[in-house]
Amino acid sequence: MSAMPLVLVPCKSLAYGKSRLAELLDAGERERLCRELLINTLRLAADTAGQENVCLLTADAEAGRIARDAGIQIFAKDWPDLNTAIAGARDDIITLSRWQSCLVLPIDLPLATKTSLLSIIANGADVTIVPDRGEAGTNILMLRGKALPEWRFAYGEASFEAHCREARQRGLSLDIRRVRELAFDIDEPDDYLEWKKHRELPREKAQGDSR
Repeated sequence: MSAMPLVLVPCKSLAYGKSRLAELLDAGERERLCRELLINTLRLAADTAGQENVCLLTADAEAGRIARDAGIQIFAKDWPDLNTAIAGARDDIITLSRWQSCLVLPIDLPLATKTSLLSIIANGADVTIVPDRGEAGTNILMLRGKALPEWRFAYGEASFEAHCREARQRGLSLDIRRVRELAFDIDEPDDYLEWKKHRELPREKAQGDSR
């Protein structure tokens, strides 16, 4: 049995993802963004937990191809919604008996690092949650041991509060971690513009240093 958790990476359709960015990016640009985010997230997950401990959860054929090319296993069932999909993958995880814990890692956390993820993996609570910056959504959810069976996933509006409530109602130990690199996600246009500016800073600094 692996000492590492299974890092579960949910991914919606690459062609239709990030629709809230439509005022900034056309359909092709949004698809390329989703592809870049997926590739980087799979690479980070494999570097953090080991390739054998990473699984992509998707029904999107192109996302599946990217994962296969990277040697990443896939849960490719077509579930009606994200929460049902993650719960189904969780049930498969339990059946396989290879992992005692699971970390759900979305693809849209572009500042996430190996160090920040390992700090969550090393935490000993039954449930560890990293909320987004507004403390509305759940950016990272880590379930260990007795927390994994029958957990009711509640991704969507106010998922942070719902997941905290689930842990408390079940009498599970809960650790809420506010980690800057993991709290940032690309959801709204302002997030994308902030990320774009962040990416351009090293280049601007290098140009300034060469003058």
